[in-house]
Amino acid sequence: MFTSSLRLITRRTFSTSILLRQAEAKAAPQIQSSCAAGTPLNLKIKKSGNEPVALEDSEYPEWLWECLDKQKTDDQLKASDFLKWKKKQINKINTKKIKNNNFLSQM
Repeated sequence: MFTSSLRLITRRTFSTSILLRQAEAKAAPQIQSSCAAGTPLNLKIKKSGNEPVALEDSEYPEWLWECLDKQKTDDQLKASDFLKWKKKQINKINTKKIKNNNFLSQM
């Protein structure tokens, strides 16, 4: 009985469906805009001219989608200007401390 369950476990461990699911999980999710192509954006700031409309996702530059990733922009800042990155981290820590102290003072 033990050997048959062991064979079943090893068979399932090396199944191709598990490998496919793991590969799908590791694949980066495709970022999509929240507006469908052709949707008016209500960003008209000049009296003359037409209302701007949303474009297809492929028509926007790649850097636009990358700026939404906070971890990537943080890593780029750390690599390019360490002192600026460190100052930003200290400001985040100080902000958390201030918010925590304000919360505790209200109790």
